[in-house]
Amino acid sequence: MHRLLAASLIALGVSAAPALSAGTSCKDQVAAAFLKQRTSPAFTMAAKLKGENGPVDITIEYVPPDRMRQKIVVPNQAPLETVLVGARAWSRQGGGWEELMPAIAQTIIAQVRQAVVDPPKEVGEFECMDKATIDGKEYLAYRSVEKGGADAKGSTVTRPVHRTIYVDPKTGLPAINIVAEEKPGAMPIFKGVYAYPTDLVIEGHPKAPMARTR
Repeated sequence: MHRLLAASLIALGVSAAPALSAGTSCKDQVAAAFLKQRTSPAFTMAAKLKGENGPVDITIEYVPPDRMRQKIVVPNQAPLETVLVGARAWSRQGGGWEELMPAIAQTIIAQVRQAVVDPPKEVGEFECMDKATIDGKEYLAYRSVEKGGADAKGSTVTRPVHRTIYVDPKTGLPAINIVAEEKPGAMPIFKGVYAYPTDLVIEGHPKAPMARTR
């Protein structure tokens, strides 16, 4: 289940290298939005990902520099919850909280750092689109075109895959992140909605026992 943590964290960013060669200014605007997100006091992401047995719901909450809380809900399984505070991590799935072994905690720390702390090594190229209105709110829209790859079921996706980023023009922060195939009516492979609370608190579970295995 922890491999879903890596998948969901990677989906937070814009590190994929798309095929379009678009204007650098659009790319810079996307990079600036995610830089502002990384340096914000806190942010959350509520996402839906196409999974092997149906849609996977993911909630991630992050408070810099090293506090993260995540909940993954997979069909027909108990929700998996993970909390990271500093160099320690805890999780539970249908039972009480357990502290993860240091090696697993360090893996989660590395994933979080790659996804939301360190600047992406490759932003890729984006094209500026017309302004888009979603649920009555207007956003600045940017779209990339990526090469076909494998979906969550392991099947090959032959059509180009777009990542569309919607940025709030008032705050300059990313608001919606959608990945979908290039075909009419395509259901998103991934959809993440960001929020920026000012009162988010994330605490660990220091009295929880150490997990024997994971």
